[in-house]
Amino acid sequence: MNIDTIGKNIKFYRSLKGLTQSELSEGICTQAQISNIEAGKFIPLSTTLYSISKRLGVDVNHFFQAGDNPQYDYIQDFIQEIRRNTVERNYEEVYRLILAEEGKPIFESSDMQQFILWHKGVAIAYVFKDYNFALKLLFQALELTYSGKGSYSQEEIQILNSIAAIHELKGEVELAIDYYARALQQTTHIPDLNPKIKVRLLYNYAIAETALKNFQHALELADKGRQYCITNGLLYLLGECTYLKGYCLVVEGEKEQGKHFIEQAIVLFRLENKDELVHIAERRIKEVLTRI
Repeated sequence: MNIDTIGKNIKFYRSLKGLTQSELSEGICTQAQISNIEAGKFIPLSTTLYSISKRLGVDVNHFFQAGDNPQYDYIQDFIQEIRRNTVERNYEEVYRLILAEEGKPIFESSDMQQFILWHKGVAIAYVFKDYNFALKLLFQALELTYSGKGSYSQEEIQILNSIAAIHELKGEVELAIDYYARALQQTTHIPDLNPKIKVRLLYNYAIAETALKNFQHALELADKGRQYCITNGLLYLLGECTYLKGYCLVVEGEKEQGKHFIEQAIVLFRLENKDELVHIAERRIKEVLTRI
């Protein structure tokens, strides 16, 4: 048994799923153990491997397949660059990277094909505003793994989220809400779901509801997102969910309570150095004060 192969494959699928070592290890082992496994320092117990495979959504046998490809690090770097630029909303660079790499034999696996189609579709939506072509690519990505029966995987849920977001960009907000609702419902079938995925869905769903002036439902969704962040110890989108809850409360006439949550959001935005969001929230506070 090649322990380097096991470690490399775990690292590969962890990167593909967008999980940190800490997120992968939660409830299974320590972050240090994941680090040592990926470095090939020891072979984990079969029960640990099984738990890791469940969280990553892959068959445990994938970990034993030959992972000595000399271009392994190249694939890793590509995935990391795509994810980093997507988080930074640098979609022009995402598109450039994909154009330079797609079609190469090293990216021929279904997992990588799905990853490329998914991120290419998102990039095309934001860079070229070609929403129909973007949606076509996203549905192709979804069909690579989803048979039309049963529940969705983590990746498929994230693709549904992207499909919803692009429908929202097209102005098809009601259709976007249908996809957000479907994706959110599917999260209940994945016990080891990355909590960031659910928070992102709740927040996006809430934003879409505000666009239709369904403020009460948006408030419920934002509050669920906020509570989910707190329960899972996440700072990710906690400020945004807190702000949106405050905003909806203000719109619904609960100005003092809404002001309280907007002030909490400002503190969180400052912790994350999100200056633009601080300014937006501060403007909202001033508007509230002039109406009280």
